[in-house]
Amino acid sequence: MFSTIARSNLRPIATSCLFNRPLSQSFIILKKKSTLNEKVEEDEVDVNELLTKAEAQFKKTLETQKQKLNEMKQGNFNPKVFDGLMFKNNKKFTDIATTSLKGKNALLITVFDPKDVKTVVSGVLAANLNLTPERIPNNDLQLKVSLPPPTTESRLKVAKDLKKVFEDYKQSSLKESMGTIRGSILKEFKSFKKDDSVRKAERDLEKLHKDYVNELHKQFLQVEKSIAK
Repeated sequence: MFSTIARSNLRPIATSCLFNRPLSQSFIILKKKSTLNEKVEEDEVDVNELLTKAEAQFKKTLETQKQKLNEMKQGNFNPKVFDGLMFKNNKKFTDIATTSLKGKNALLITVFDPKDVKTVVSGVLAANLNLTPERIPNNDLQLKVSLPPPTTESRLKVAKDLKKVFEDYKQSSLKESMGTIRGSILKEFKSFKKDDSVRKAERDLEKLHKDYVNELHKQFLQVEKSIAK
């Protein structure tokens, strides 16, 4: 009688154990699978964010070069031509004066303090820009700088300078150069596991880089062509 009761009592326990074990294993497997999928999705999002970051930086470089090329195209006709000059006591030109266009063939320098006029005149002459500031009668704060017409030699020099700007923004040690940006993003890709999504992102980056370098080159050619006229 005891053995019969024992056997009957054991059946539910054994049955319960058989059901509980597979359920517990299934839950763990599903959880691991879900976690793995979440990890893959996170990686893909990060890779796409890097591509977005690269494109934003490429666009910024394009705009920076455009501004730089246009400034250089103006040459001496650019009111900012003196802005980089440094004077005694570490004073910058922009600390003591400002420049504007005066008609089609001259610049007008306005000095903030009359005592700095001589400093500005000597600084401009020492810069070897082939520009001579002249005092304006009855005005102690303003200087006129007549601009010579462009020559073949001056055009060739500007063209050479423009080419250097293009090369710098295309591939150089500048952090804004297309090559530096590309290399930095590729380096960040190395932190990801090499799978199909990462390989695709690398291909997309190379295409982005190529497209923006082409745009960079088009900008340069347009400006170069305009100064040859």
